[in-house]
Amino acid sequence: MSNFDVLFIGSGQGAWNAAMPLSMSGQKVAIIERDKIAGVCTNYGCNPKIILDGPIKVMEDAQTYHGIGMTSEMKINWSELMAHKNKVLDALPVMLEENFKKAGIEVIKGEASFVNEKTVAVNGQEYTADKIVIASGQRPTPLDIPGKEYLKTSNEFLYLEDLPDHIVFVGAGYVSMELASIAVKVGATVHVIQSSDHILNEFHQPYAQKLLTKMQQDGIQFHFNEKLSKVEQQGEQLQITTEKGLTLTTQLVINATGRVPNVENLNLEAAGVEYNSKGIIVDEYLQTTQKGIYASGDILDKKQPRLTPTAVFEAKYLAASFLGAQTQAIEYPPIATIAFTVPRIAQIGVTIEEAEATGLTIKPIDLGKQWDFAGRNETEAHLNLVYDQEQKLVGATAYSQEALEIINSLTPIITLGLTSKEVDKLIYAFPSFETMIPRYMQETK
Repeated sequence: MSNFDVLFIGSGQGAWNAAMPLSMSGQKVAIIERDKIAGVCTNYGCNPKIILDGPIKVMEDAQTYHGIGMTSEMKINWSELMAHKNKVLDALPVMLEENFKKAGIEVIKGEASFVNEKTVAVNGQEYTADKIVIASGQRPTPLDIPGKEYLKTSNEFLYLEDLPDHIVFVGAGYVSMELASIAVKVGATVHVIQSSDHILNEFHQPYAQKLLTKMQQDGIQFHFNEKLSKVEQQGEQLQITTEKGLTLTTQLVINATGRVPNVENLNLEAAGVEYNSKGIIVDEYLQTTQKGIYASGDILDKKQPRLTPTAVFEAKYLAASFLGAQTQAIEYPPIATIAFTVPRIAQIGVTIEEAEATGLTIKPIDLGKQWDFAGRNETEAHLNLVYDQEQKLVGATAYSQEALEIINSLTPIITLGLTSKEVDKLIYAFPSFETMIPRYMQETK
């Protein structure tokens, strides 16, 4: 039996960003991983999606110039793009594991299961630790329907050697909308089956509606208020049927109906750790219902967005706490979120809906009429700023190809509570969005 100061279950961002500084500070640390080192973001989420999305954005940017100087058409070679993605990312788990070992972290491969509140078993071997951090993340929600064995998830989509000519996505959240945006631009016929009458619940719905219209113009066909009831194989094709009787013949069905916490195989009951359908329950110090056992990342039952930066923030908080450098409860800053669709929707801080409900000031800015956005023909770009009673910027929501830059530019202003006068002291390279911020803030007063 091996004993550690801190034992991490999972090797993603919510684990290794704590494990590395702890090990380098002299603590005996181990990481248990049942799949690829580095977790979902590196292997099945953010990183592969961003690489595949890169040329999609370039293509969309180029298309906005059609009729005002751009004449040639762009095409994407999926196989070449996938090979490039694999070349870049396949090395990361290997490199990170080497870094773990160089830092003195023991890497244990296999499925973790609690024996008691201090002991975890992996492949028949038991490991004890003074502190245990559960960072096992989430996985795609399974659909229990006839033919479920034919359903694939984003995990498989992000590793397709060849993109099928016809794809059906089930669900209209982050994952589905991002992957559908990629697939249709590459040239696939894309259908989306959605149980409600709208897309992207997490975002400002007027922007989501603008995006829906754009996606339909791009050729994506939406089927709202439909629930998938079964999938059948017909030769080399698949036929999907909904509860209302809609049928579609396709080559690939991607289940993107949500994600569930990876808790089933952990035997949390043996450790006295409580959880629910949303994840593991923790207090304001990220400690579970069992003293000495903590959790971080997507596995948490929390209201904060389940994003890589959130997991990193939590991991760094735990490292500081375990080293005695942090004694206060965790305090989350405003967290920026973005849907990598075309165009993008991004937001931070107080949402438009929250502002409307609480009577805060909402200032709309028609970015599409500003010279810089109009100059690149992005006429639909839009921004909403939210101000509190003291007229400090507390929230922003953007719809634009450049929504990532817009929201990231506003993040320090909102997080640090900067005033217009303080913002005026910042000089950025022109003509980045940052140089326009003082003007936009002044225009909305």
